Amino acid sequence: MELMEDARRNTDNIQIENEAYVRAKKKMESLRGFYTHLAVYILINSIFTIRTIYERVQDGFTIGNALSDGEIYTLWIIWGLGLTIHAVNVFTFISIFGQKWEERKMKEYMNKDTRNWK
Repeated sequence: MELMEDARRNTDNIQIENEAYVRAKKKMESLRGFYTHLAVYILINSIFTIRTIYERVQDGFTIGNALSDGEIYTLWIIWGLGLTIHAVNVFTFISIFGQKWEERKMKEYMNKDTRNWK
C-alpha cells in the first residue's frame, strides 16, 4: 500500500515539475519576445531618426532645428505605446488577454488537434 502511495506522490511531483517547467518556458519566451521587440524598436527608430536628421540638414536645416521637428518623434511615440503595452503584458499580472483566456485557447487548440488525429 505504501508503495502505491509513494508512486502516486512521485507522479504528482513529476506533474507539478512539468507544469512549473512549462510556465517557466512560457515566461522566458515572453521575455525573449519583449526584448526582441525592444531591440527592433530601438534599431528601426534610430535609423529612421538619423536618416531624417541627415535629410533635413541636407535641406538647409541646422541639427538643432532638425531635432526640434516633432515629426521625428512620432514613430518613437506611437510604436512606444505598443511597446509599453507589450511590457505591461510581460512584466505585470495585468494582461489584455489574461491567463483564463490563454487556458481556454490552449484547451480549444488541444481539442481541435485531438479531433484531427481521430
